[in-house]
Formats: sequence, structure tokens, C-alpha cells
Amino acid sequence: MTRLWDNSEYISDNALTVNISRLRTKLAEMGYADAIETRKKQGYVLI
Repeated sequence: MTRLWDNSEYISDNALTVNISRLRTKLAEMGYADAIETRKKQGYVLI
């Protein structure tokens, strides 16, 4: 997450979760409901 938002502003840990949730919703509307997989202690994977 630090590399994604490489700036001095504070980004809460919840920001990534919210954005992934929104992206999943958009992808599901387009027929790609299972396009993002969550991997514990690793992050997210596009399938």
C-alpha cells in the first residue's frame, strides 16, 4: 500500500479495502464477479 500511495499524506489501512470493494462491485456489474481474489498476508490477485 505504501508503494501505491507514495506521498506524504496519511492513508488509512481501510482506504485500500474500500477501493477494492468498489472495484469488485464494478467488475461484478460487468460480469466479472470473481476477478479479484484475496490472499491472506499477501494482498490481492487479479484472476
